[in-house]
Amino acid sequence: MSYIEVKDLVFAYDEGEKVFDGFNLAIEKGTYTAVLGRNGSGKSTLAKLLCGILQPVSGSVCVGGLSTADEEQLYKLRRSCGMIFQNPDNQIVASVVEEDVAFAPENLGVPSAEIRKIVDEALSLVGMTEYAKHSTYKLSGGQKQRVAIAGVLAMRPQCIIFDEATAMLDPSGRRDITATMKRLNKENGITVINITHYMNEAAEADRIVALDGGKILLDGTPEEVFSEGETLRRAKLATPQITELCDALRECGMPLKKGILHTMQAADAIENYVKGL
Repeated sequence: MSYIEVKDLVFAYDEGEKVFDGFNLAIEKGTYTAVLGRNGSGKSTLAKLLCGILQPVSGSVCVGGLSTADEEQLYKLRRSCGMIFQNPDNQIVASVVEEDVAFAPENLGVPSAEIRKIVDEALSLVGMTEYAKHSTYKLSGGQKQRVAIAGVLAMRPQCIIFDEATAMLDPSGRRDITATMKRLNKENGITVINITHYMNEAAEADRIVALDGGKILLDGTPEEVFSEGETLRRAKLATPQITELCDALRECGMPLKKGILHTMQAADAIENYVKGL
């Protein structure tokens, strides 16, 4: 059984058009999945369904063996599956960094000595230890988002869903949060689902699921998905900038392989081509 299992999902807002109609998805534990799609494709709705914020009209959503439809299990599910939203200000509840991270375990009745350990560990994981005593209101957007992540980590989750968590950040902040996602996944075994509009972010994942109209358009490794440039363009989705460059060079006659994602990959491929002339 996969860690996340969505089976025959049907969902609509009120009496409106169905966002999902017979949708299926499985995600393995400890993986890093990026979810792509233009506005209205169902990305954020899927995130809320996975966290139990929304409920299916029919079908099932299970996370770690817990059904989101079982109200008695929702508390346990939301502890094991955290969510980070676009605006970190919406998740920060205290004026001091360490107090904000301590908020959830305090409300769970965790002993004070253990809370201190949990807060220190969470801040260390997101690289914010030196800001423990700082005012949350004076932090940059990227720093606030890392505090929000630490607050979720204090719940000791097995899965974190990032719902366009870098959308309001500058490039530096986006790089910091993307690096944090990778570190939490690779070093701590946390299942990461990153819902994003940024193709360079998606290229860092193990797997990409591209949505279009509530259906899976493409599903595979970043190399596999970004090799389908024409399919992505028809769905009004892009590819990473370096991939676009290599595609353009290939159309001009340079024999570069499809699905090049990183600058050094492109540099090596172009260098090898030039040496062979």
